[in-house]
Amino acid sequence: MNIVCSIDNNYVQHCGVMLLSFFENNKGSNHCVYLLTEGLAEENKKCIQDLVESYNGSFFYYLVDHKALTLFPIRVQDHLTIATYYRLLMADILPVHLDKVIYLDCDIVINDSVQELWNTSLDGYALAAVEELGCSLPDVYERLGYDEKYGYFNAGVLLVNLAYWREFSLTKRFFEYVAGNSIKLKSHDQDVLNALLHDKCLHIPYKWNVEEAFYHYSVIKRLKFNPELSFVLRHPSVLHYTWKPKPWESSCNHPFRINYFVYLQKLGKSTFTFKERLMASIDKYIFCFLLRIKMRGHQYYKL
Repeated sequence: MNIVCSIDNNYVQHCGVMLLSFFENNKGSNHCVYLLTEGLAEENKKCIQDLVESYNGSFFYYLVDHKALTLFPIRVQDHLTIATYYRLLMADILPVHLDKVIYLDCDIVINDSVQELWNTSLDGYALAAVEELGCSLPDVYERLGYDEKYGYFNAGVLLVNLAYWREFSLTKRFFEYVAGNSIKLKSHDQDVLNALLHDKCLHIPYKWNVEEAFYHYSVIKRLKFNPELSFVLRHPSVLHYTWKPKPWESSCNHPFRINYFVYLQKLGKSTFTFKERLMASIDKYIFCFLLRIKMRGHQYYKL
């Protein structure tokens, strides 16, 4: 499989956790990791490269020219950096022989094999992604100017048809869209992708991108304890800590934050106390039990 991720020096640890969880659950193949960055400190680059190669993976490092992204808006209050836009450049940066990649954000833990996702056919589609289940900003369809029947997908996990992106010069279209619509962008590159590719996106099962928002009781209640979603929340194949606080922050109440702790410990960088790990394990057990018995009432859930 071809895995693409983009980071700066602030997210090296989290990228390490994500990649470790990927390799631990996808053994037996020679995977390739393509890292997009404006530049990492040498010790950080070596940390990622050593991890990939320790699993017999191939590591490729690509520098992105930040000057090419001067028109791309990042606000002071945003919880991300310009690195979020790097995925829009994949078709131009990555080798031309790559026709398909899985793009992964770094605030992710992979709990299962993603071979099924990799094998998904993209014939006629620009990408495959998970719909946000109505958890997107309420003005999104009016703001981006398309019919809500297409839904709004999250860009943290993408199966990308690079051949399609190149055939239809999508990188150029992304730049043109940002140049003319930057004031509309609230969710950055994710808005760009939805605005231009909402009708060229194959919606895939929730399990491939189980967002933090899906764990909120308000969402679970609104979807009437949907059996498929209920199972996926208890058994997430790809767990995405979408919003703040993140599991590495002390104020995080995500019921599956323990999954991040487990892989961080395997990475040899855990700073979490025994008490923190114990409480996180208990929270996960309680959440799964409440969801399984369809316990109703916001007071029983932490999100």
